[in-house]
Amino acid sequence: MKIVTDTGCLIPVEEAKKHQITLIPLQIAVGEKNFRDYLEIESEDFVELIKHKAAYSSQPAVGEVMEAFESLEETLHIAMAKGLSAAYDAASSVVKSMETHHITVFNSTTLAGPQQYLVYLATKLRDGQKSVKEIVERMSGCLRECDSFLMPVDFDFLKRGGRLTPMAAAMSGFLKMKPVLTQSQNRERLEKFTVARTWSGSIGSVIDEMVKRGVSAKHKIYISHALNMDAAKQAFDAVVAKIQDADIEILKLTPAMITQGGPGCLAIQYILKDEA
Repeated sequence: MKIVTDTGCLIPVEEAKKHQITLIPLQIAVGEKNFRDYLEIESEDFVELIKHKAAYSSQPAVGEVMEAFESLEETLHIAMAKGLSAAYDAASSVVKSMETHHITVFNSTTLAGPQQYLVYLATKLRDGQKSVKEIVERMSGCLRECDSFLMPVDFDFLKRGGRLTPMAAAMSGFLKMKPVLTQSQNRERLEKFTVARTWSGSIGSVIDEMVKRGVSAKHKIYISHALNMDAAKQAFDAVVAKIQDADIEILKLTPAMITQGGPGCLAIQYILKDEA
C-alpha cells in the first residue's frame, strides 16, 4: 500500500523516505517567485525572504498529485484539513478525473502535528498488513479527541488566506496582546478562542482548556513553532506542569505553515493516541 501526504504534516523529506511515505509539497509564492514547500526552501530562509514581501501558500501542484497517484498500487492519501487548505479538494478532483478506484483520499481535518501522527499511524498499520478501511477507521478514532490552538503574531497572513471566521478576523486589532485561535466546529476555519496579555497567559489558557477536556497521557501533544523556540519551551514546561506523564513533541513549522500565523507564531495541538 502506498501512503501519500502533503507537507502540512511537517514530516522532513528524509524521514518520509525512511518510512516510504510519498510527500507532496504545498506551494508558496513570494513576490514573483514560487517555491515547493520543504523541498526548495527552508523555514529560516523563508522568514528572511518575507521580511519585506507578502507570502501566500497554496495546494500542491496538480501535476505532482497526479504523479503520486500514477501507481496501480492501492493508495491512501492523507490530506491537510479541508477548508484550511485546498489540498483535499484538489486530490479528490484528481482521483475523480482519473476514474480510478484504488485511491482513497482521507480528509485529516487537522494539520501539522496531529496530521503527522495520523500519517505515521497509517504507515505502521500498513506495515502490519492492515486494510485501508481499518486504517481509516483507526485514524477516525483518534480524531474523536483532537484540536488545535494557534497563537499568531501577524494576522495579515491569516487574513490573506481567508482561513478566519469574521469574528476571528476582527481580532487583528488585538495584536499588542496575545490572541488565541482554534479550529471551528467543522474544523474548516479558525475562530476566536481567547485573548491574553502575554505569551504565558495565552499558553496557560490553552493548557487549562486541555486539562478541562481531559487531555492526558492518552493523547499525543504537539507544540509547533515558527522559529520561536523560547515560546515553544515555555509551552512545553507549562504542559509538563499541568498534565501528568504528558507525551509531548516540539516541531518546527514549514514555510507553508508559517504563512498561516506568521514568523514567531506558536501552535499547541493534541490528538487521541491509537490504542487498538
